[in-house]
Amino acid sequence: MSAPAARPESHLLPAIAVALCGAMWGVFWVPLHWFGSEGVGGAWVSLIFNALAMLSALPWLTQRKAWTGFMDQSVNGLLLGTAFSLYTVSLVLTDVIHAILLFYLTPVWSTIAGWLLFRERLSASRLLAMAMGFAGLAAVLGVKDGIPLPRNWGDVLALFSGMCWAAGTIRSFHRPTRLVAQPVFGFALGGFLSSAVILAIAAAMALPLAQTGHLVSMLPWIVLLGLIIFVPPNFLVLWAAQRIDSARVGILLMTEVLFGTLSAGLLSGQPFGWAEGVGTALIVGAGLIEVLRR
Repeated sequence: MSAPAARPESHLLPAIAVALCGAMWGVFWVPLHWFGSEGVGGAWVSLIFNALAMLSALPWLTQRKAWTGFMDQSVNGLLLGTAFSLYTVSLVLTDVIHAILLFYLTPVWSTIAGWLLFRERLSASRLLAMAMGFAGLAAVLGVKDGIPLPRNWGDVLALFSGMCWAAGTIRSFHRPTRLVAQPVFGFALGGFLSSAVILAIAAAMALPLAQTGHLVSMLPWIVLLGLIIFVPPNFLVLWAAQRIDSARVGILLMTEVLFGTLSAGLLSGQPFGWAEGVGTALIVGAGLIEVLRR
C-alpha cells in the first residue's frame, strides 16, 4: 500500500486538540476513584459514559448521507472505543502510572505498523520525539526494576488497550471521513459493548468492577462528568485522528502523563520529585517537537 496524499489543511489545530484532550484525560482517574469510593464499579462508569457518547452523536446521524461509509468508520470507532473502555477499567485495576505507561506504548505500535503497512517515513524529528517521550516515561516510572511488564490484569488491559488504540488511529488516518459523528458513534458503541462484556464477567465473578453501591445517587454526577471529560474529547480526538498520523496522535496524547502524574502527586499523595519533573519536561518537549515539526 502507498501512503495517502498529503492533506492540505494545517496540522497545528488537530495537534493542539489532541494535546488538550490528553491533558483532560490525565485527570480522568480522579472521578473514577471517587466513584469507586462510593461503591460504584468502574465498569458501570464506562458503560454510562459510552452511552452518553452514543446519544451525543445521534443528532448528526439523522440524515441519510450520514450513513455513507458508516460501516467502515464503525470499525475505526469500535477499535478506539474498545481501547478506551479497557484503559478506563485498567485505571482502577492497577496503579495510575503503570496503566498510563503501558497504554502509551501506542506510538511504538503505530510507528511500526505505519512503516510496515503504509511505508511511512521514519524522520529524525519523529525518532527524536519518540525517544524524548519514552525517556520521560522511564524517568516518571523509574527503571530500577527494568522494563515494566504486565504484573496483573489491569496491566494486561492497559497494554492491550494501547494496541487497539494504535490500530484504530492508523485506520482513522488512512480512511478519513468529513463526518466525525460516524467514528464517534462507533467509538461509543465499541466502548459500550466492551464495557457490557467486562461488566457481565465482573458480575459473574463478584468483582468490585461490577459493584452498584450508590449508583442511583451518584448517577447525576456520572452523567455531568461524562458530558465534560468524556464526550467532548471523543469528538476532538477522532476529528484530529483523521488529519494527523497515528504515531503523532500517540505522542501528543502523552500530555496525559504530565497531568496524570501531577494530579496523582497533588491529590493522592504519590511522590513528585526530580525524576517526575525531568520526565514530564521530556514528555512536554516531545509534544512540542511534534506540534512544530510541520
